[in-house]
Amino acid sequence: MSTTVPGSKNIRLLGNFDLNGFGNGGQVTVARRGSDYYAFIGHMQGMGTSIVNVTDPKKPKMISQITAPENTHSHKVRVCGEVMLINNERLSGKTWEAGLRIFDISNLAKPIESSFFQTSGKGVHRFWVDCDKRLAYISTEMEGYLNAIFVVVDFSNTRKPREVSKWWLPGQWTEGGEKPSWDTSKHSYRHHHPIVLGNRAYLGYWDAGFIILDISDIKKPRFVSKCDYSPAYGGVFHTALPVDRPILGRRWMIGFQESIAPPRKEGKKLMWVIDITAEENPVSVATFDVPVENPDKIDEMFGPHQPFEDVHLKDNLVYASWFGGGLRIIDVSNPYQPVEVGHFLPKCDSQKMVQTNDVFVDDRGLIYTIDRLERGLDILEFTGPRLTSARAHSSCSYSPTAPASIASCTSP
Repeated sequence: MSTTVPGSKNIRLLGNFDLNGFGNGGQVTVARRGSDYYAFIGHMQGMGTSIVNVTDPKKPKMISQITAPENTHSHKVRVCGEVMLINNERLSGKTWEAGLRIFDISNLAKPIESSFFQTSGKGVHRFWVDCDKRLAYISTEMEGYLNAIFVVVDFSNTRKPREVSKWWLPGQWTEGGEKPSWDTSKHSYRHHHPIVLGNRAYLGYWDAGFIILDISDIKKPRFVSKCDYSPAYGGVFHTALPVDRPILGRRWMIGFQESIAPPRKEGKKLMWVIDITAEENPVSVATFDVPVENPDKIDEMFGPHQPFEDVHLKDNLVYASWFGGGLRIIDVSNPYQPVEVGHFLPKCDSQKMVQTNDVFVDDRGLIYTIDRLERGLDILEFTGPRLTSARAHSSCSYSPTAPASIASCTSP
């Protein structure tokens, strides 16, 4: 029977799955095949990729699991019909595999590797796919470049994926004689991952901020603009999520920094609401944060990580994984005043604090979250209000001055 979990607001827990003992995950994506739904989970370690039948959210069933190469993790995964793409990135050790691995999943119980697009350095971190054009937009290290850059891969021939183009921030192409203009001992200018909408790619670029590229000519990506709030706000700009339609007559991008340490060590990390109506000059108009009591007592990451990457932003809701803050649902019907309308903070047994790493919402409206440590996959349902811009001011249920009592996994 569905239950409302202590520590949640406007969220109902439908099911939880420990993923056959591999409860850690980096990314979860869900795809429908006929009348059935399947979750694809990329693991942080111990396992590569899991495929789970989630048609009945109360009774998830493991279909298959793929191990990762030695010293390598495959913690990111995307699916296009009967094609699955996973990353290969260094986890530990002196030898590992770096690149993008492609599988035939016509038989979900027996995935078959089709090819491996090899890169270099640490390998591929995160990526976005255009299933219609059969293009993968990846963040990866490449020979001759300093840190990760933006690379476009054509996988229309799944047996022979090929590079289409690349783009990097001037100063990264060290083999070509470029020299970084930034202090490399203090700042890391590297591409975290892209999201593509139309002929634009929106990049999180770590300490270099958010970058917009014109990819009208996919072979020659062109720089449009950059918004950078570091070092004043600590860098680590993770995700730039564009919205595919105007809200209040203007165009928007939702930006996420990444929490990489306990609050007392890293300072404030935020969700940013950025006006890109004039895309050559992006302007931040609001931020969202989850205040917490007694931050000095928190020993785990507590802050933003990754939103559900839905450019359509149905109901103007941002679904955000917040590490120790669990899942947060934020209404941006009034982009100038983001409003939290729901959250989910699950109980934990063996780990000190939940570490919600990623979130996905399927076409049934069911929400999937994955913990990066041990809790596994949670399947949820949002039961709260969906605000409209006309009543956003009067319906606010979130106050940035009221700290949340969520300093532990067993919050009241």
